[in-house]
Amino acid sequence: MDRSLLRSPEDYLQPTESRRLESGAFGMVRDDGHRFHEGLDIRPAGRTKSGEPTDLVFSAMEGVVAYVNPRLNGAYGRYVVMLHPRAEVPVYTLYAHLASLQPGLKAGQTLAAGKVLGVMGHSSTSETAIPKERAHLHFEVGLMLSERFQAWYDADADNRGVPNHHGVFNGQNLIGFDPTLLLARSSADVRALLRDQPVALAITLRPKRTPDFLTRYPALLKGGDSATAAGWYVEFSWQGMPIGWTALPAGDPRLRPGPWSLYGVKDQFRPQLIQRRMLTANGKAAGDTLIRQVEILTANSR
Repeated sequence: MDRSLLRSPEDYLQPTESRRLESGAFGMVRDDGHRFHEGLDIRPAGRTKSGEPTDLVFSAMEGVVAYVNPRLNGAYGRYVVMLHPRAEVPVYTLYAHLASLQPGLKAGQTLAAGKVLGVMGHSSTSETAIPKERAHLHFEVGLMLSERFQAWYDADADNRGVPNHHGVFNGQNLIGFDPTLLLARSSADVRALLRDQPVALAITLRPKRTPDFLTRYPALLKGGDSATAAGWYVEFSWQGMPIGWTALPAGDPRLRPGPWSLYGVKDQFRPQLIQRRMLTANGKAAGDTLIRQVEILTANSR
């Protein structure tokens, strides 16, 4: 697509079967606002006579191919994940539902921006089948929660009997932010974009070890001495991204008994946090999504 011709979401978003344009956008846009969509669904600009997309999918930024999934073993179908170590914060980008992959594409390759990754499609599992009429590129930008994701996955009762085919690039271990924040600009400071996300809630955390999240994203450390930290004050965006970390010394009044606790919630985000299940239905306690995020973040403490 020629970005210079794009004026509004109507020019590029692919809605779900609901036909609501916002269902292809980022956020709580599915199932009448009850299901989270991690990225953008970008529709094709060209099709064959049989209706299949012809659009090539390109790398959004310079980076390293981190993961290539050529099989139909999940809702993402065929997908590629890239890591971008030269960004101000080393984010990932994800390209899903591909019809085919660029020949020779493999993990470990360094690619410039604009290199072909594959062809847009509608690949997925039969349980989440996408008809060719709604073919699209699912595009995400975000952060990885833990390098020890498999340890959390194996310990979680809900995952018993369900193999993890994708290692650390399983969708549960990836947390995105709105890609339009990047796509709307010819250049952007990723650190500033992450820091500019509003803080919706905060927790205090007493892990046995410093979460490996901070090893990957030290730019999100806001203060304190991490070398002597007895705990952490962690700020989250409404969707569950841990966007600000402050090291707390022993005896800090914000630290409470137990491994972690909900510290505070901004009332203006409470409805979104409830929808996202970051909070329980009454808005007073940690919800399933927040509990899962914290468990994954602290997986290296087990």
